[in-house]
Amino acid sequence: MLSILQLVGRLRRLHEATGGVYSAADLSVLLERPRPQRLTESIRVLLREEGLLRVRRGLYVDRVHGYRPEIVGQRWLAPSYLSTETALSRHQLCDTGIAAYTYVTTRLLPRRGAGRKTFDGHQFIYRHVARHLFFGHRVDDGAWLAEPEKAVLDFLYFVYKKQRSVLSPEDIDFSPLNPSRYRQFLGAFRQRGFDEFALRWWKERRGRR
Repeated sequence: MLSILQLVGRLRRLHEATGGVYSAADLSVLLERPRPQRLTESIRVLLREEGLLRVRRGLYVDRVHGYRPEIVGQRWLAPSYLSTETALSRHQLCDTGIAAYTYVTTRLLPRRGAGRKTFDGHQFIYRHVARHLFFGHRVDDGAWLAEPEKAVLDFLYFVYKKQRSVLSPEDIDFSPLNPSRYRQFLGAFRQRGFDEFALRWWKERRGRR
């Protein structure tokens, strides 16, 4: 049985690659515990000695070396990517500070409140889209992040669907957006009403700046 110092030392090996967020499968490989019983024993030791903190069944974070909350949210409900308010803020398209991490996911959210999760003081908000709208994102420092144009369109789509937000379209700076990519991404939504809505905001916001 490895000592607690050896177990914690092994966590450090994958810390940069995983952002300090580990699935049970990650830990099985990292701790060299292919047998479920031995893996469970090692995880219990790390939890007891505060080397790990449990997010949910099968998902843990590194308490010693730290963890990145945005990756916690992404792996908590997968597949998902950072978009809408969080992505708009990261791309400097809005000035309003966003405390929660906001995601788009193809996972169904059937229960009321299922789209909001809280862990260790961090809040994660999920909004559902159809599978054909799960695109327009890239890896950014280990996390999936919407492209600027897709972040705007995702946000407008949920405004169009009457979902609440701390932001409004008037808060968004459209001037850095690529017109061709905006129209290309918009075409994938395949909803005439939303097409008109998104183009109207494009013309209004670009015309002002």
